[in-house]
Amino acid sequence: MCGIIGYVGSQAAGPILLEGLHRLEYRGYDSSGIAVLNHAGVLAIHKRAGKLADLTASIEESPDGCIGLGHTRWATHGAVTDRNAHPHTSSASDVVVVHNGIVENFRELRSRLQRSGIETVTQTDTEVIPQLISLYQQEGGDFLTALRRTMAVLHGGNAIVALTQARPDHLYVARNGHAGGVVLGFGEGEMFVASDLPALLPHTTRIRHLADGEIAAVTAEGARIWDRSGATVPLEPLQVDLDPVAAMKGQYRHFMLKEIMEQPRTLSDTIRGRARIDPPSVELADLPMDDEALRALRRVLIVGMGSSLHAAMIGRTYMERLAGIPADFDNASEFRSREPLLGPETLVVSISQSGETVDTLAAMQHVAEIWKAPQVTVCNVEGAQSTRITDGAAIYLRCGPEVGVASTKCFTASLAALYLLACRIGIARGHLDGPTAEHAIECLLATPSIVDRMLEQREAYEALAARFAEAEHMLYIARGIQYPIAMEGALKCKEISYIHAEGYPAGELKHGPIALIDRRVPVVAIALRDALYEKLVSNIQQVQARGGTVFAIGSEGDEQLAAGAAFFAPVPESDPLVAPLATAISAQLIAYYLALARGADIDQPRHLAKTVTVE
Repeated sequence: MCGIIGYVGSQAAGPILLEGLHRLEYRGYDSSGIAVLNHAGVLAIHKRAGKLADLTASIEESPDGCIGLGHTRWATHGAVTDRNAHPHTSSASDVVVVHNGIVENFRELRSRLQRSGIETVTQTDTEVIPQLISLYQQEGGDFLTALRRTMAVLHGGNAIVALTQARPDHLYVARNGHAGGVVLGFGEGEMFVASDLPALLPHTTRIRHLADGEIAAVTAEGARIWDRSGATVPLEPLQVDLDPVAAMKGQYRHFMLKEIMEQPRTLSDTIRGRARIDPPSVELADLPMDDEALRALRRVLIVGMGSSLHAAMIGRTYMERLAGIPADFDNASEFRSREPLLGPETLVVSISQSGETVDTLAAMQHVAEIWKAPQVTVCNVEGAQSTRITDGAAIYLRCGPEVGVASTKCFTASLAALYLLACRIGIARGHLDGPTAEHAIECLLATPSIVDRMLEQREAYEALAARFAEAEHMLYIARGIQYPIAMEGALKCKEISYIHAEGYPAGELKHGPIALIDRRVPVVAIALRDALYEKLVSNIQQVQARGGTVFAIGSEGDEQLAAGAAFFAPVPESDPLVAPLATAISAQLIAYYLALARGADIDQPRHLAKTVTVE
């Protein structure tokens, strides 16, 4: 995801901003920029498409001033150009902003600005933010009030840092949701703002993460923070340990919970710079196949194991629906033994978060040596063995280290990567045209905020865990594209809580599993209001008629389903193709809190390894 840096103090801001952006380069970007306000109140803005070195080379003289902000951007709205790079200003040039996240309702807000006589000059969603702040200031009220009004009308997860010439000694920071994180750093007579710790740690180890709904006014002497209601919030800076493991875990009890909570950001990181709305397109830099090669494909085969296999199952649906191409999935450990029939018209997609899973590597090697079929790997580690087998053809997940053995953020990021690949193929083949491509991409761009809303409910899962922590068996049921999530939920339950759990397509119940149902075997049912909803409700009724206890994962507002379930997890409305990214969160939280209640070793479950390197 994009990188943010801000500084206010007594030092020259320019070099600090550029250094901070350099420390955030690992997050990836396609343009960068800084804004510095000098002592005379003059704003200097430098921004460039391309790498940070291009920006640095374009700055002939370091801007004078001790307050400023900077940004590295992945393009989603608009092309990669100097004009579309951050920072962005209002028409009156009285407000300058950098922004992480996606303004999901930017078209509506842009139309509102146009009705007020304000024309935007970039293709970005971000520009509406400084324009709105400036407009609300003109309508009366101070900068803080205008900022609060602006944040209230933005849809989606967003983090911003703003600077105004009217308050030349202040940075303003605001956050909605978890998709865009932002951290305050407390120095001696100076303050720092960043989207991630690496940009702060060279300067300070006293930090404060801004929470959802909070706004901060930052000066060289410190900060004041308010919540969404306008009430003042205690600062309570945290002293972070420079030990890298402790710093990585942060405020969370377990890495698994931290990695669950990071998913709005990691989804954004995986999507940004690849999916674009204007024009609707998908750019996969490490996929060497051009449109002609993609049009020549006749089949896609996706291989993986464990959570990666469940992602592959969903990926098959993406390929069929979005790419319009026949597709299948296979367990990598069984792949070679059945002597599959492939050819140059089959694209083989492997999924391995480490890129070192031995069975998956063996399957890939078999494809390379025997069938010479084109391959691409979905992987979280650059330069891993899987990427060497594919000669660098990869879709990298950009999740950062996943420490917990049970995969969470890499699973949902794999789904996003497969969705992107399917859209790329679908656009090349003409299966997705302008409007359908735009709809598909917009649905994916909305997933970080949908996942964010799912995570807001996490405390409710503790009550569920306390009630059923003694269960020794569980069943997970679903239909269609949600069936792999039932399998993934059961796998997570087995991995970390040591409860025997199985995932089934709900239509399979009467073919055997229903014999296990009684009050001691809870059933997790994924029943969203989609084309298969009525069938799933019928299956739930069959479970309840036999004394079974149902945990329902269903659509928001489904009062009937909620009334009949022992526990109900509401899922925000979304397109059925991206809904698995939301229901996966429920599956992860159920497993985590059951394991917590049972006192299990969550991050290092017995007998399991993070990377499986033996067959």
